[in-house]
Amino acid sequence: MRRNFAQILQEAKIDPKREYQKLYGMLFERNIPVSNSNRISAYDELSECFLNFSFRGTCLSLDEFNDLHNFNFEKDPADFKIDDLISLCEYMENLLLAYQCIPLSFPYGYGNTRPQLINVQFYLQQIGQVMEKMGYMHATQDGVTIFVEKSPAAVAVAESDLIPADLSYRLISYNHYTMKGQLEAKKTVLVQLAALLEPKRADLKSADKSLEGDLFCLFNNLNIRHNNIDPADPPRYKSVVAKMKPDELERWYDETYQMCLLAFLQLEQLARKDEVQELKKSINKADT
Repeated sequence: MRRNFAQILQEAKIDPKREYQKLYGMLFERNIPVSNSNRISAYDELSECFLNFSFRGTCLSLDEFNDLHNFNFEKDPADFKIDDLISLCEYMENLLLAYQCIPLSFPYGYGNTRPQLINVQFYLQQIGQVMEKMGYMHATQDGVTIFVEKSPAAVAVAESDLIPADLSYRLISYNHYTMKGQLEAKKTVLVQLAALLEPKRADLKSADKSLEGDLFCLFNNLNIRHNNIDPADPPRYKSVVAKMKPDELERWYDETYQMCLLAFLQLEQLARKDEVQELKKSINKADT
């Protein structure tokens, strides 16, 4: 039986809420000395430099940016969720990377240069270690970093020649916490994967007939490639699917996604099969 995420974290001996509170303190506690009598927080320093961040849009302050994008972190969230930790890590990571890119000649006062007061590498290292222990990894597009659960299969498929570059990121980010409940976004990814697998259907059937049959049954009957929930279209209407609650349909979308990953891995294995056979012949010939 598949272990749930809470069980995996218990085995990894990591307390997500404690790690959240430590990172919160690193961001908001005033522990950076700027003079004998004055200390500031990392958040204060990031706020001072915010206008130089490329992703600020039209926001004139970090506080405005937070309000616009609903970045409201609490020191001790009453209803703490793992997503709170992931969101804080992403928030800090992207701000720190933007801060790190500000030239040391950034104007400060009367022609002076502004020193970087935050030990960026230490902060990034701490975030990286937390995410590593949690079983998450980086995914980056257009200079913005998110953290997603590690999936060797997803990474292998995203890096495959079978997947176009513009789909690789969406393939990895399918498991991002913000995708939960986003049925249309998940459906869009599945439609693209189905389109890539369609011309290779015969090869997939040769590699794994059962997987091919099951996967394309799901593509064609789960309201992915066709409208299966409209009674006005009897040939395609599937009453079972039409009556599914959103969370149940999402579960099946997630299962379909996992089967897509397996399908692409099977196709890669089929492509390397002849090469493996030649190697086996060479090995056997050399030992006779």
